[in-house]
Amino acid sequence: MIIDIPDTGIMLVAVLAFLSGIVTLYLYNKTRTVGVSEKIAPTNLERIDYYEKEMIDMKIRLDVMELDGEEYTKPDLPTKKVTSFDVPEVKEPEFVAPKPKAAARVPNMSFEKSVTFVLEKITEGPMTSRDIEVTLGKSREHVSRLMKKLFEDNLVGRDTSTRPYRYTITEKGRERIGSGDGGVVYAVSQ
Repeated sequence: MIIDIPDTGIMLVAVLAFLSGIVTLYLYNKTRTVGVSEKIAPTNLERIDYYEKEMIDMKIRLDVMELDGEEYTKPDLPTKKVTSFDVPEVKEPEFVAPKPKAAARVPNMSFEKSVTFVLEKITEGPMTSRDIEVTLGKSREHVSRLMKKLFEDNLVGRDTSTRPYRYTITEKGRERIGSGDGGVVYAVSQ
């Protein structure tokens, strides 16, 4: 197999053309990148100039607004005419909604005391979890867990026909209040 080796002049022209193409692409990318970056991200100096002009414009507008409100003391300047109507001002009484009287916050107490307190309150009449929350002064989550535990232990009954549920005390709950302990031990977790 015979390979023809081209003339060295042709090889030199091909290598020079390749190198000039690489240099041209490099220069093109450099010039194009600089032009694009200036259009996308203006320099900080340009931003400062823009905002400075905006602030000067706002200051001028503010000064004009303040001048419109002043009275002029020179007689040759036109005075601002204000038309006013002589309508008596009638003050309407403000309606202030009465604040609901919240029960005094119960001081921090143990879980056992909370159970006894809630059972005693429910003995007075059926209560919702919101009523218990306000009376006890604890969070909604705390009251929800407490009432779920009392319901599971059959100390309170739950009326599911209404929303929110209304809780009533059961016979087991009345016995618990009467004996003071009831033989149920609760683990306190906080």
